[in-house]
Amino acid sequence: MTSGFNLLGDHKQMADRPPLDQARHALVHLLMRIRDHDYVGWYLGPGTQAFDLATEAYAAVTGRPLDELRREFAPRNPTDPRDGME
Repeated sequence: MTSGFNLLGDHKQMADRPPLDQARHALVHLLMRIRDHDYVGWYLGPGTQAFDLATEAYAAVTGRPLDELRREFAPRNPTDPRDGME
């Protein structure tokens, strides 16, 4: 018996949206994870190519200033998950 979840499957959450809306939705989801989740912000925040590319793409599809977006989505509390480990 399977769970119905297929990592490589063809399930689409945004199939009913136009492609540009899909891109905006995916980018803001990613950027909010970077901003709001300590470990994600540590690994994918400012100074990483992931952050630079995601914010640049989001600026392009929204028309918002890049520097404004980078401030808005900068991690609130980036935390190295290895801190405290021996």
